Amino acid sequence: MTGIVGALARAAGAPLRVVDSPEPLDAIVVLGAPLRPDGGLSDVLAERVAGGLAAWRAGGAPIVCVTGGDTGAGHNEADAMAAALIASGLPREAVRVERTARTTAENATRVAALLAPERVRRVWLVTQPFHGRRARRVFRAAGLEVRVWHIEDSLQYAQPRRALRWITREYAAWIRALVR
Repeated sequence: MTGIVGALARAAGAPLRVVDSPEPLDAIVVLGAPLRPDGGLSDVLAERVAGGLAAWRAGGAPIVCVTGGDTGAGHNEADAMAAALIASGLPREAVRVERTARTTAENATRVAALLAPERVRRVWLVTQPFHGRRARRVFRAAGLEVRVWHIEDSLQYAQPRRALRWITREYAAWIRALVR
C-alpha cells in the first residue's frame, strides 16, 4: 500500500485489527461474505477460505466451520466455501456447515449452537483484518472463546481505496453496536 490513500487506510484500519498468537483451538470459523453473481467465491470470500485453510494446515484446529446464508440467487455462501475447502484438500469430515446466517451476530449464535454438541468452546475466526475486532466481540457474546486469524496479505492492505470503504462501514457497524 503506497501513497496517501494507503497511509490513510492503514491508519484507519489499525485500531480494528487483531493479531493473536497461533495456538491450537477447538475449531476454525470462516465467516461468509457475498458470492459472485454466478455463485463462485468473490475475492473477499476466497481470501477468507484461503485463511481458513491456512489456519487448519498450521494446526489451528481439527474442525473448520463455514457460515453464511443464501444469496437470493439460488446460491449459498457456506456451501460454496465448504466445496472450495474440500477441493483444496480439507477432509470432508473436518468441515461443519452453517447455512442460514446473514449477519455477524447470526454467524455467532448459530455457529455456537451448531458446535456446542461437539463441546467446541475455543475458536479461530477468519475474516478480513478490519472485521476481526467486532467479530471477536460478537462471538464472545455468544459464549465462545475467540482468537482472530490475521490474514497477513489481505486485500485490505493491497487495495487501499476499497479498504477505506470497508473500514468506514465497519466503524458505522461499531457505532450501531455500541448504541444498542
